[in-house]
Amino acid sequence: MGTKRLTLKQKQQILIVIACLVYSFAYTGRYSYNANIAPIMAFYNVTRAEAGLTGTFFFFAYGAGQLIHAIFCKFYPRKYIIPGVLCVSAVLNIVVFCGVPFGAIKYLWLLNGICQSVLWPTLVLVLSDTMDSVMMKRAVFAMSLTVVIGTVISYGGSAIFNLFDFFRGAFLLGAFLMLVIGTAWLVGYDTLTAEKAGLAEAQAAGSEAAGEDGTRKRTASGALIGLIAACGLFIAVDNFVKDGLNTWTPVILKERFGVGDSLSIVLTVALPFCGVFGAMLALRMNRKIKDFRALSGSLLLMLSVCICGILLSMKLDSMALTVAFLGVVSCFAHGINSIMTSIMPFALRDKVNPGFLAGLMNSAGYVGSTASAYGLGVIADRTDWNTVMYILLFASVGVTLLAWGTVLLGHLHKRKTEQ
Repeated sequence: MGTKRLTLKQKQQILIVIACLVYSFAYTGRYSYNANIAPIMAFYNVTRAEAGLTGTFFFFAYGAGQLIHAIFCKFYPRKYIIPGVLCVSAVLNIVVFCGVPFGAIKYLWLLNGICQSVLWPTLVLVLSDTMDSVMMKRAVFAMSLTVVIGTVISYGGSAIFNLFDFFRGAFLLGAFLMLVIGTAWLVGYDTLTAEKAGLAEAQAAGSEAAGEDGTRKRTASGALIGLIAACGLFIAVDNFVKDGLNTWTPVILKERFGVGDSLSIVLTVALPFCGVFGAMLALRMNRKIKDFRALSGSLLLMLSVCICGILLSMKLDSMALTVAFLGVVSCFAHGINSIMTSIMPFALRDKVNPGFLAGLMNSAGYVGSTASAYGLGVIADRTDWNTVMYILLFASVGVTLLAWGTVLLGHLHKRKTEQ
């Protein structure tokens, strides 16, 4: 009996799963530090600012790397670059697991950020070239779940390891998962990406657009640049809030409410589950709201309201309410992140290289992430967590007003040109 060949649809489905797991497991190789920041602070006897500096080193390298790889990812050997960087990241996690001085960890995580920054734009480019328009919707949703899957595995595993006072086990877990999925990518790549359905569709759309009037093209290009610039600022503030809370929630719960390390990590695990609903909400809202500025502005408004809820809950000294509002904030923040890094690059793939746009958006987002890890730690050291929340609120409200301001200006400009 001959072996049954995979259909194109089956190949696309398997590729989506593997790509989703590649980026999800990569999260376990970076969150192995963030998930254990409270026990690491206690073990090494360091301040919040010192502990947050490691995350800042990672975010800086990751964000800068995204900008570079956004430009050059189309030239990379995609079959080998993905497992290659996963292997290097795994080795760095193993080095930390084996035990190094605290001062060395930030440099190891700098290298980790450089390596992992290759992944997102390259994965988006592979999926964009391979998926047809029907499967693309599934790819968008699957890739929006990566942060949720990775965070749950990393924080959940860390909670278990901390029950046995063995936080270093999280680094070994991340290394193992990255090596496994890297091998799967290497073995299956050629078979799963042989047919470029998405690339053919994009080229067909581009050929139709080629006949447009030149003035119209220049106007569209200007509007596209304005959209990308505005959305870059939106995701920077969104990641400032999202990654700031993701990094410091275990410490906030421990210091503000006296929760133990393991329980604080378990409660933090609940937050990314809310991110699933955020990704679903973003996709559903995008069916009705095609303007990405208006779509982002709607979610940013809800994000601002929920940060107010966190402040109120902390003043009432209610841990249950605080965790609940943190979950809702996580929902909206992940929704915004999903719009910028998944939905928009795939939606605009006939106008701009999706790998470039995804990398550019991720790079902009990690500007906010870089500021959040160290910056919020310093502020908390010098003031308190209430001040940190006020800063997050002011940032969120400011960019919400900007989002709706750009929407209003866009409508006024459109009305003027139609007259």
